[in-house]
Amino acid sequence: MRTRTLLLAVLLIFTLACSGSNRLTNPPVAGAYEFRIASNVTGGVTVVEANLAASGNQSSASGPNQVQILTLEKKVWYVNGVCAGATPGQNSMTANVSGGNIALTFNEGGYSIPGQGVLTGSSIAGSYTVTGSTCPDLANEIQLGYPAGTDIGGIAGSPAPALAGTFSGTLDLPGGTDNASLTLKENPDYTLTVSVQLTGQVDNGTFPFTGSAVGNVMFVSGSVSGHTVNLLGYYDRAGTLTGTPNSILVFDYDALSKAGLLLGQ
Repeated sequence: MRTRTLLLAVLLIFTLACSGSNRLTNPPVAGAYEFRIASNVTGGVTVVEANLAASGNQSSASGPNQVQILTLEKKVWYVNGVCAGATPGQNSMTANVSGGNIALTFNEGGYSIPGQGVLTGSSIAGSYTVTGSTCPDLANEIQLGYPAGTDIGGIAGSPAPALAGTFSGTLDLPGGTDNASLTLKENPDYTLTVSVQLTGQVDNGTFPFTGSAVGNVMFVSGSVSGHTVNLLGYYDRAGTLTGTPNSILVFDYDALSKAGLLLGQ
């Protein structure tokens, strides 16, 4: 009986030790993520889409195939962000986890946004403060009671599901305005294939596009009627930014202009 009691005590200690160890282990932040950065100063919302790779407690992503940034401010969309920096589209981000805390750094083509937050499961909630920024968007914030170059606000991050499905609507393309139906398929390595079916005065047929799924963004290229077309599409599941649930807001990446809104079928 004594031996059995001793055995049970040892097992209990071992179980407690293991569970304590698991509790202290910092979970990595990895995979496709969307971060929404809401400015209390400008009222703008910047979405950072990233495919994060983890190494220990640090996660990172860089380049247009791993990080895409868009800003919606005063009802205007800015591809590559409202502060696109000296190298537009060459974005990066890092995340460092320590216990339940997380330190975030977003690099918007040269402009840096540092933030702190709390990691709960796979969701992130935090805040940021920027001072002394040379971003033109913040140059006149003194009129709002803030020193020039100042920005503060909140950060919310969550995993992004794979991009898939069929979306239809009209698109303004180099050949004109077309009725479009896009069928998306994301692969495990974040590569994206898109079958683009077009009907218009010039563009008629099915055209293959390829590229990357970056969080909730499709970043793809293809040839339509002899023209190379580069498209960026932002998928908004809830419709909080596009105004329509289950929709993709498509941009002509070369012109940095809206091409159309496609609805999920």
